[in-house]
Amino acid sequence: MLLPKINELLPQSLSEWKVTDLHEVADIIDKTLVEDPPTKITEGGLIRDGANAELDELRQIVREGKNWIAQLEARERIRTGIESLKVGYNSVFGYYIEVTKPNLHKVPKDYIRKQTLVNAERFITPELKEYESKVLHAEDRIKDLEYKLYNELRKEVAKYTTSMQEVAHKLAELDVLASLAYVARKYNYVRP
Repeated sequence: MLLPKINELLPQSLSEWKVTDLHEVADIIDKTLVEDPPTKITEGGLIRDGANAELDELRQIVREGKNWIAQLEARERIRTGIESLKVGYNSVFGYYIEVTKPNLHKVPKDYIRKQTLVNAERFITPELKEYESKVLHAEDRIKDLEYKLYNELRKEVAKYTTSMQEVAHKLAELDVLASLAYVARKYNYVRP
């Protein structure tokens, strides 16, 4: 952080412009927000991993989703003997197990028909439905929790408003003094 460095550079005669070290608020922000936050705070991806245990757990559920889907697909292919079986997702119907028409006779009784296509049928199972609910709930909860954590961060940072404004004011004065000193030296000014 630059503020301690600025204080070190100031001679004793300019001690009235020494600035408050804001490392505490900077640490809070650094530990909470990601390096490059998204433009919309309600979309998620704003809070750093490790900032909140519940958020980390929800993110893990979502991250492991692709692996879980791949495992389910492999397991169901073996169980049913349907090599072309696919597990997929679309925003209208959610997660599904797709079976081509020639393999419909191999579909187990626990599959529940969800959609009929020209060359295939899509099914769900209680396990897949439960997983879908868990993942979709996790994604929604992540966004809500991140927004809540962001608002808590704003409240915490607001406690430092007075200190930050004082620092900004002193830095502005130092900037003016430094600029005047530079111009005076460059053009050999001796008095205002």
